[in-house]
Formats: sequence, C-alpha cells, structure tokens
Amino acid sequence: MVGRATGWASSPNQIFRTTTSGEKWVSVLKSSAILTMDAVTSKTAWVVTQDGAHDVILSYTHDGGVHWATHTLHASWPVAQAQVNVATHSADGSFGSVLLSGPVGMQTGPQALWTISQGHVSSAPVYTTAHGAFAAVAWISSTRAWAISDGASSPALMDSMNGGASWSPVALPLPSWVSPKAMNNPRPQLQASLEAFQPPTFVDGVGYLSTTLNVPYIGSQNIVKYHHYAVLYKTTRGTIWKPIWTRANASVVSLDWITSQDGWDIVAKGHQVQLDHTATSGHTWQDVFTVPSTIHPLSVKFFSQTGWIVSQSTQANTLSLWQSHNNGKQWQVVHE
Repeated sequence: MVGRATGWASSPNQIFRTTTSGEKWVSVLKSSAILTMDAVTSKTAWVVTQDGAHDVILSYTHDGGVHWATHTLHASWPVAQAQVNVATHSADGSFGSVLLSGPVGMQTGPQALWTISQGHVSSAPVYTTAHGAFAAVAWISSTRAWAISDGASSPALMDSMNGGASWSPVALPLPSWVSPKAMNNPRPQLQASLEAFQPPTFVDGVGYLSTTLNVPYIGSQNIVKYHHYAVLYKTTRGTIWKPIWTRANASVVSLDWITSQDGWDIVAKGHQVQLDHTATSGHTWQDVFTVPSTIHPLSVKFFSQTGWIVSQSTQANTLSLWQSHNNGKQWQVVHE
C-alpha cells in the first residue's frame, strides 16, 4: 500500500492497482513472466518482466498504469532473479536501480546493477560482479545507496557514494554485551554473525537497520547451537551505526517509519508475533497488538492511524490484506 486507500499488487502475470482500500483491484499490466515490482507512489510503479533468457523489460508508469514506458536490459548470463528499487525526492526527482542476478552454482551467481535517474535508465550496468552478494539495495539520493548482503555473506551492510559504481563494507559494531569471548566461543572457527533481511530505511536523515545476531554456544551432546537476537541499528549521518535496541529469541519481520521518532515493527518472539510501536526513535517499544495465528504477516505499513498488514496463507499460495483504523489496536481482513 502507498496510501490510505491506494495500493499495488503483483502476480506472476499481472499488475493490479486499488484506489478503494483493497476492496476492488484493477489489472493495469499483463505479462507472461513478471519478476518484480516497486510501487513508489499512488501513480508511479516500476515493473521488471522476463523477455528471454538474457533479457528483461523494465516498465514504468506515472499515471496509475494507464500508460507504460519500457526499457530493455541485457545480461551476459541467464537472468534468474530481478529487483527494482526506486525512491523519490523533491530535489532530485526519482532515482534507484535494477539489480539482475544470474543462476547460482557452486558459488553466488553473477549480478549486474543498472541505475535509474529522472526516469532514465543507464545504458549499461554501472556495477557487475561474477559472484554477487547483494540481497537488496536502497537509495537515499541519486548518488548514495545502501545494500545488504545475502544471508551467507559478510559484511551484512555495504554502501556506495558514487551512484553504485563501487561499494564499501560498513562496520556494524556488536552490542557491548557480546564479549570477544562470546564471539569466538565455543570454537575458534565459530563467531557471532549479523544478518540483515531488509535494507536500511532513512527518514528525516536518520537511518535504521534491523538485523539478526547469531551467537554460537555448545548444546547437549557437544552440538553447536545459536542464540538469536533482534538488533536494531541507528545512524544520523550514515558513517557510524550504533545498536540501540536488542531483544533475545526474536526477529523483526517488518519495519516501517512514519517519522524519525515514530515507527512500527512486527516482531516474532518464539511462537508469538507482536505489533510494536515506538515514539522514541526505536530505543523503546510498546506492544500494541498480538497477531493471531490466522495472520502470517509479511509486511506492515502505516499512514497516520491507518495501518496495513500483508499476510501470507500457510495453506495455499495466496495473500490477504488486513487493515486497521485505530493505530493498530484492531485489525480486519479486507474482502475484495
């Protein structure tokens, strides 16, 4: 959802749009193989579709799907996955990227990154790698971007200050309670590791990154096991990231910020899933709603008091949309 009443959805062969809070969806684009979509505003969306083994078509609309412009991108290897991320800024207009990934063999597959600026796509990739490690990319300006690595890669976070042409690892200090002894125990080759599953979010110049910290320990029968902690990092300039919040035996499913102080998250705590709210820039969180077993959330989004949760059915390959009108205290499924 991109507003209180407007949203976009994709299936393997259609793009849909709603202006009625999900009660009615209209097909605005059809294709035999839709790979990914990024809905930017109520009128603007970007879509990547397959066009042969090595080619994809990047389509975008600025009028709610009535008209679409297209670009063809070519990779030197078969395209297995695609990701498009576009942001808007009043001064810079629109900017973002398309990330194409090749098939994965014994190592991580190849990747290529095209940039988007003011609706124009770079004629060639600005960055390529034979063994890619990007899982997601987020842009905060036409030249500054952040990327998270896939779960098996290190470091967890990288940044680019030259429009994606080069990338540098970002140091994420572990929480102070994780001592060097804990990092290297129980065996020298095992260390505590950080994983990020969502790219960082920047609001009013403040950045947030949710991660999972895995700390090894020896369990019964000398088996190596891991303690898992949800750790939230914060930065004010992007140079230094500090852990500001930690929760044991938990993981952040989705994170959404309305302002740099006001945010929402869905946290899995063992078998319980909770919707939490912060008014202190993520330093403290208050439980708002215990998610029932009928809701299996993938993402959360808020617009003032109106909240949205996208839920995936565990019984079938279907999604459902849930809405709240009272700051997340109560939720109802939206029936089309």
